[in-house]
Amino acid sequence: MKRILVVDDNEASRLLLVHHLGRARPAYEIIQSVDGLSAVARTAAESFDLVLMDMAMPGLDGLATVRCIRENPRLALLPIIFLSAEEDRARWVEAFEAGASDFVHKPCEMRELLARIDTHLRISTLTRLLDRKNVQLERERRLARTVQAGLLPRDLDLPGLETATFYRAQEQIGGDFYDAWQRGGQIHCVIGDISGHGTPSALLMAVCKGLLQSLALEFSRPRQAVAELNHMLYAMCDQGDLAMFVTLVYASLDLAQNELRLVSAGHVPVYRLTDAGPEAIGPTGPALGLTAEFEYGERLLPFHPGEGLLLYTDGLVDAQALSGERFGAERLEHLCAGEKRPKQLLRALADAAESFCDGNFSDDVAMLALRRRDG
Repeated sequence: MKRILVVDDNEASRLLLVHHLGRARPAYEIIQSVDGLSAVARTAAESFDLVLMDMAMPGLDGLATVRCIRENPRLALLPIIFLSAEEDRARWVEAFEAGASDFVHKPCEMRELLARIDTHLRISTLTRLLDRKNVQLERERRLARTVQAGLLPRDLDLPGLETATFYRAQEQIGGDFYDAWQRGGQIHCVIGDISGHGTPSALLMAVCKGLLQSLALEFSRPRQAVAELNHMLYAMCDQGDLAMFVTLVYASLDLAQNELRLVSAGHVPVYRLTDAGPEAIGPTGPALGLTAEFEYGERLLPFHPGEGLLLYTDGLVDAQALSGERFGAERLEHLCAGEKRPKQLLRALADAAESFCDGNFSDDVAMLALRRRDG
């Protein structure tokens, strides 16, 4: 049942309004209040769906009353309709500024008043439903964020390597991911970026990450695993409104042979870090999910003790200053120059990008840095 509070110090006007409302809307519960002070007390103590309030009342007038009601956060969205014979439109504006939802001129035309009451009640109902949905969505996002955090390894313990990772989602949940694991005599490293943001990207991230680990068991070469993953993602991603794609780098390290095999599917350049400086390694094929079949190229590079590898997503280089300038590859390469341990390198990159864009990243950022131990 809807509860409406009628506030008017004039008993005859109040009773007449209550009578008409009762006849027109018999399902509503109509409660009366004789002045502003009692209206403030009742709205604070009870639950109402709408308030009809006279503007001119002795003591606490309508404007002061609505200001007091709005001080209660719980009542910020309570519909309050002023009823007044006031002709000065400046006073109407003042009423809206004080927190009124609507203004009906006295003497009230009952059909108009009922139409406005019904409209504000509908808006109020929809607003409450939206608030509940938002609360539920926020709860689901927090849960998804917790699950996602569990999917991303924070401390990598890989033989013969120093490692560091960094992850920052632009929203509570993001689509960037990284992973690294040892199998047999090889160490596998991957970083990926799902197009878009939010829950769809996070779900595809989890699927992509799981599939890649399974494919690494089946195929001995990174290019074979990436080609099969592309085929599988194309079937999933090429679905109308679900059209998405994935950029990805998959690297396989053979420390016994001092070799690095690397496939880059439409990803930003990654860097092999040597005494000669950072060496950019660009894409060896398109992003995953854009075409059903593609034979990806594979780079074979030396990887000796003391050398490192930096994998990251484009949210780092695409970070923008207020001027619109991008952080860019040049700044990244400058910070990569010189000997830095993986943790030092990622901290330097994260701090520099954070300062550059004043903390306003427009995309997710993930980084994975590796360095072969000396000797």
